[in-house]
Amino acid sequence: MYNVKIATAPCSWGVWYADGTPSGTPWELFLDQAAEAGYQALELGPDGYLPTDDGRLREELAKRSLEVCAGTACYQFDTGKDFDAFRPRVEALCRRLSALDVHHLVTMDESDVGKYSEKKVDMDAETWRTFFQKIKDMGEYTKNFFDIEVVYHPHIKTMVEYEEEIIRLMDFTGLRLCFDTGHHAYSNGTGMIGDRSAIDFMRRYSDRMAYLHFKQVDGTIYKKVMAEKLDSDTAFDMQVMCDIPDGIIDFEEVRRVMDEINYSGITVVESDMPCASNEQVFESAKRNLKYLQEIGIVK
Repeated sequence: MYNVKIATAPCSWGVWYADGTPSGTPWELFLDQAAEAGYQALELGPDGYLPTDDGRLREELAKRSLEVCAGTACYQFDTGKDFDAFRPRVEALCRRLSALDVHHLVTMDESDVGKYSEKKVDMDAETWRTFFQKIKDMGEYTKNFFDIEVVYHPHIKTMVEYEEEIIRLMDFTGLRLCFDTGHHAYSNGTGMIGDRSAIDFMRRYSDRMAYLHFKQVDGTIYKKVMAEKLDSDTAFDMQVMCDIPDGIIDFEEVRRVMDEINYSGITVVESDMPCASNEQVFESAKRNLKYLQEIGIVK
């Protein structure tokens, strides 16, 4: 039987940026509700959203019996000549993580690839090599200087979202993944109930699954988005990422895969509902955790 530490993140409360937007959820409320919902741990989320003083943060977490499972680093990796352009921000974040005895850094790309990722079509081999090299150097830096593992998060509308891109990144950098079921199914799946894209990828690359994000896709909204050629930001506003019991991915099958690969690590439950009310996101956080307990992923 695998051993899972279940966690949540500010994005599940509609917080994507350090100022708390788009939802505007105060960080104290996020911590209060994450604990009340039953979570054991959390990602830091956008750098600067939660207190950046590690002593203050440790105190606030202790009040609520929470711990930090990972930092979050989102950069436009298509900018800057090399990793040195990002090093100061990475170093500051890693020093904070080390003070909290945290050993994972979830990293994702925020490059401008166009509304529908169309800019990637014309990128040459050298552009891709430079992109991958920055991330490889970042992973080596955090591991060598801070004993922190960069786990890479493929993400809709970024440089790395499709399976071929994910495989190329893993091969070039040697990094393991923060594998997000919802983002994978959105970019690589069919939108049909029972879609197996995320499940099959987990099986094929089980040795690269260092860290999991549980996210679900609403098939009805997904079909509307595809039929009307809506962009992914609009899709998120429409709540294309829904509660775990309600979408196209069979999480009982996910549990079976986790059994097969003997997954042992961190699993973060996410909803990504930027336009939902606080009442909605809080109820979603509780409902998702209860469902995972019912199907045996969480004890």
